[in-house]
Amino acid sequence: MDIKQLRYFIAIAEQGTISKAAEHLHMAQPPLSRQLKMMEDELGVVLFDRNKKKKVTLTAQGELFLKKAKKLLHGMEEAILEVKEFSEEISGTLSVGSTIYCAPILLSNLKEFRQKYSHIKFNIWEGDSTHLMNLLKNRQIDIAITGGPFSQKDIEMKKLEVDPCVLVVPNDYNLAEKVISIQKISEIPLLLLRPTEGTGLFDQIINVFQKLNLTPNILCECHDSAMLLNLVEMGFGATILPLSMINQKLMKEFKIISIQDNPWISEPALVWRANSYLSASTREFLRLFNN
Repeated sequence: MDIKQLRYFIAIAEQGTISKAAEHLHMAQPPLSRQLKMMEDELGVVLFDRNKKKKVTLTAQGELFLKKAKKLLHGMEEAILEVKEFSEEISGTLSVGSTIYCAPILLSNLKEFRQKYSHIKFNIWEGDSTHLMNLLKNRQIDIAITGGPFSQKDIEMKKLEVDPCVLVVPNDYNLAEKVISIQKISEIPLLLLRPTEGTGLFDQIINVFQKLNLTPNILCECHDSAMLLNLVEMGFGATILPLSMINQKLMKEFKIISIQDNPWISEPALVWRANSYLSASTREFLRLFNN
């Protein structure tokens, strides 16, 4: 059995059918089926159960073998990367993910990183915390910047500065307060950014209102941050955003009001895989946060 066969096996497990796995691997189905049969004959076990719709599901032995196969493959990939980077200049691709609320933190550091390493390429993902943790686990990204939760094992993290939320309203809105109560916020038409999946700031906002027995006046649940700010600028209502998202341009276009006894404070963190080789570009990016 060789590394190539392990890749075949993992592809079949992840794609769910041999035909989809063959397409994913850019090869014909019959050779892939033969490779799987050779693996099962060598191991003396059935790795997949097949049904009449040609879908495959892992057997108990298959589940165990998948974990071991991924570990072996990841170890090989890390060894190859480490050898290639030995005594070489920092190069390659930096793969990083961020929640929409942590994007300003990512962008500000990417700018500095880009100035120092102009030849590095980037692979950037956006999603909620759960999605980013899955990308990290599956090695599609090397670093995530997110506000949690951090329930997964085998990760390391560095907590960043806390990020309090503020109320963002149009400049012509009739609000003179520099600090506003949650009671008053509940009476204002609100436009809230809501993720398509997972939990986030939207849920935290709703939970606080519920605990205080307040019914917020939510005019719109928006799934796009650019659209959200356009709606606020047009005078549809106000929104609640982390302070890090408020740049100089937004400060001129909107009123930024602090929240009294603020319960909405994000605690972003830099997260990466523990006990795993980090590429040179990833290590250099992490060093930015230690300065």
